[in-house]
Amino acid sequence: MNRAAHILKTAIRRAANSLGYDIVGHDSKSPRWRMAQFFAQGHITTVFDVGANRGAYGWELRQMGFEGAIVSFEPLKDAFAQLLVSAKGDPNWRVVNIGLGEKDEALLLNVAANSESSSFLPMLAAHEDAAPESRYLNQEPAIIRRLDGLSRDYASAADRIFLKIDTQGFEKHVLEGARGMLEQVPLIQIECSLVPLYGDGDIIEGLIAFLRGLGYAPIDTRPTFHHQHNHHLMQIDVIFLRQ
Repeated sequence: MNRAAHILKTAIRRAANSLGYDIVGHDSKSPRWRMAQFFAQGHITTVFDVGANRGAYGWELRQMGFEGAIVSFEPLKDAFAQLLVSAKGDPNWRVVNIGLGEKDEALLLNVAANSESSSFLPMLAAHEDAAPESRYLNQEPAIIRRLDGLSRDYASAADRIFLKIDTQGFEKHVLEGARGMLEQVPLIQIECSLVPLYGDGDIIEGLIAFLRGLGYAPIDTRPTFHHQHNHHLMQIDVIFLRQ
């Protein structure tokens, strides 16, 4: 690329960024570009964002160019308040202040200092060592619902749903509660731990085996969490395709 072309490309990207958009090149090495291809191939119309926290994933979807419906589920009160702000002004982005699991119930949510590490499960020492700012501070009550019991409130039978789950060890519980609507879900993204980080939480081998049993196979990955000191990879996002 010559200098003039590089300057023009940079100017266009900066202009797009100033308007809140990003330009994604045709680079198969880019996770966002690959995700856009998966969405197109799966004819995705709706995203269920489970464990949305403050809404960063929703913003990433919009920057990717996804214009369909987003439904973000977040049980943590403070994070949900910020999620409301993130989704404000986007009529196709709905937010719901509940957690999802395998049965309708009330549970105590462990609130982490960094918010995004909050979980319904106890945190193990390995997690605290890898990220000291993730230690639990307190607990707060949360309402849990089965996803297959409320999915029709947010998507029609004709919708093709992308299910993203980032629930800090609670992923299998969410999947158990979604069994009745998985026929509408061609793609699932789950944050998987490579080492035990939460008590009673499954690590990657168990989650992959479980999802294979549901008819899904892994097709892509992206690193998400490294140990602060030794830089070992601790968690990755895995994309699963319904076979």
